[in-house]
Amino acid sequence: MYQDPLVWIIDDDDISKYVMKRYLNQLSVTRIIDFPDSLQPLKFIQDNVRSTDELPDIIFLDLHMPILNGFDFIKDFQKVGSQIEKDIKIVMLTSSINAEDVEIAKSFPEISNYFIKPIKHRDLEKIMNIELNN
Repeated sequence: MYQDPLVWIIDDDDISKYVMKRYLNQLSVTRIIDFPDSLQPLKFIQDNVRSTDELPDIIFLDLHMPILNGFDFIKDFQKVGSQIEKDIKIVMLTSSINAEDVEIAKSFPEISNYFIKPIKHRDLEKIMNIELNN
């Protein structure tokens, strides 16, 4: 499978983060950091573009959050993305079933996948296998 990935969950919904962490733990993922908004993780990435060990392997990013939504996070991430020497997978999660959100997400090459919350255990397992084995 995958070997000790660092997973970030960026989501303002505590219940969603709890469920994600539980499912990830069931998949033997133990290095999980969660954030209530996207400002702190974005700043960390900007300040640590060369510290590949400290950067996540995969980010589960909520679309609708206060302050800086998921699309705004991606736009700011793009500004430093070329400096990062690690392939960070970003999976967009949202409770929105708005088709326009899906189309916008598809326009960002940084977003490797898009899922409607709440995410199912089998979908999370599939994501981890696909994203971290590529």
